[in-house]
Amino acid sequence: MRCKRRLRTDYAVTDRKRAAARRMQQRQRDTVPLLAELVAETQPSIADLMATRVKHWVEWEQRDRDHRAGLWRRARRALDQHEPATRRALLDYWNGHRWLPGDPVYLLDMLHGFGRGRLVVVDGKIQPARITMPVREAIDSPETKKPLAGGWLGKRTPKSPERA
Repeated sequence: MRCKRRLRTDYAVTDRKRAAARRMQQRQRDTVPLLAELVAETQPSIADLMATRVKHWVEWEQRDRDHRAGLWRRARRALDQHEPATRRALLDYWNGHRWLPGDPVYLLDMLHGFGRGRLVVVDGKIQPARITMPVREAIDSPETKKPLAGGWLGKRTPKSPERA
């Protein structure tokens, strides 16, 4: 199954990030000028703030990787629920579709679309379901009728005698 690898990256502490942290702390002090000294005492040093950000970055990245792995497992379970011929057609569509990146969210969306009927199996291949009808076909088809218009929430409302 096609999947796009995500590289691990470290949190890079740069001069720009340190300057942004200083500006953030200054804004916090400027919002309450009468308590600026008290706010300054409670603010961590820039080095401590950067160390906290590095720690949180590592934790967040691991949570994100775990979440992504869970999505892949969920997608594989959803694929396994289909019979082998349908599963093969779905995998061929997934692996051969250039606009679907190798991301579990896109695979789950494709499977959801198949389950809802937006994608159908035709001759062992997945194709988008036909939602619209060409104008020429609609004109030529005598049994095609315009659907009745509904009122609020699709409920039909009888016409009043004054309107008729």
